[in-house]
Amino acid sequence: MHDPPRRETFLPFSRPMIGEEEIAEVADTLRSGWVTTGPKSARFEEELKAFNGVPFCLALLSATTGLELSLGALGIGEGDEVITTAHTFVCTVSNVVLRGAVPILVDIEPSTMNIDAERIEERITPRTKAIIPVHYGGLPCRMERIWEIAQKHGLAVIEDAAHTMGARYAGRRIGSDPRSVFSVYSFHPNKNMTTLEGGAVAFHDPRHAAYLKLQRFHGIARGEGTPFPDGSPLYDVPMPGRKSNFMDVQAAVGLQQLKKLDGFAARRGELARLYLALLADVPEVELPADGDSEREHCWNLFVLRNRPEATGLSREELMAALKAENVGTGVHWQGLFGFSFYRDYFEKHPEGLPKDGLPHATRTTDNLMSLPLWPGMTRDDVLDVVAAVRRVVRLRGGVRS
Repeated sequence: MHDPPRRETFLPFSRPMIGEEEIAEVADTLRSGWVTTGPKSARFEEELKAFNGVPFCLALLSATTGLELSLGALGIGEGDEVITTAHTFVCTVSNVVLRGAVPILVDIEPSTMNIDAERIEERITPRTKAIIPVHYGGLPCRMERIWEIAQKHGLAVIEDAAHTMGARYAGRRIGSDPRSVFSVYSFHPNKNMTTLEGGAVAFHDPRHAAYLKLQRFHGIARGEGTPFPDGSPLYDVPMPGRKSNFMDVQAAVGLQQLKKLDGFAARRGELARLYLALLADVPEVELPADGDSEREHCWNLFVLRNRPEATGLSREELMAALKAENVGTGVHWQGLFGFSFYRDYFEKHPEGLPKDGLPHATRTTDNLMSLPLWPGMTRDDVLDVVAAVRRVVRLRGGVRS
């Protein structure tokens, strides 16, 4: 069997699936005259709560804001420490730093690219206040072990669920277990569902609701506890806040996307497992882990890792070669120590790094790339990508036909 020829058109690594239903809902919103935070935003929050099985869920400008407000709600600040993975998007650690706290990094499991739960406990000190596990690529972390450690040491758990909206852990939607104080979702266009931009924070304790609602819109308060009733043009400001509210025009997209989310995830799974099967005999690249009976994978990303000693190519050279084959790729994510701020920061805060280093995270971030994966792809698209990978590594002495 011969590989298909080079693609004639470019295949992006991701593309949002926006249908006529979303377009009609947005048009209805625009005609209504209410495009910012209003009735559709409220309805979207209610549907998010029902979908994820959580008692409280607030839609926000971004998942980054959700992490920021979650840390603020827990009172994390100067002198505190927050444990998180060494393999994450920069916003996870930046939010900790912006609070005046120190991110304490833990290496990853090489198979899953998620935080190594067995390395968390050794990083706990009297200053530790929280753990932020990041569910990478759509595969949940080993939460049972993380909750066990958190309970033993009196720590809060904030799940960075930007990649796992719709996934399940132990049969439950991510965010639905009250052992996590907060779970934060992302609706960026490259996620499993989108609201163009946006995110949400789910939680279980009603005591957090007032703080989060104040923080997402300038600290403005009306109604109970203030001199001004709901609906009054006047308001109180009991604390300074941000502007991170969610708009009805975003909710219009989200309301329709949420109906399709499980179908999107199922299709992503079909495509991902086709990749796994077709690339299994290409030893020059390392494949991502699938889910299991406990952790349901929702396949936000299909992350390949280059083995440069086998391909004869750096990650950047491999990506360039695939681009020449009309196959798009992404980098999720760059290593923190490639950024000038964090090189300097961890020199000043060596406590943030484990004594034996971060070998698995470093190797991963130096060699990973995301292959195309989105529900509108066809089987032939996957075959094209696989053929391109084979051709590229074959040129450097890799797999043989």
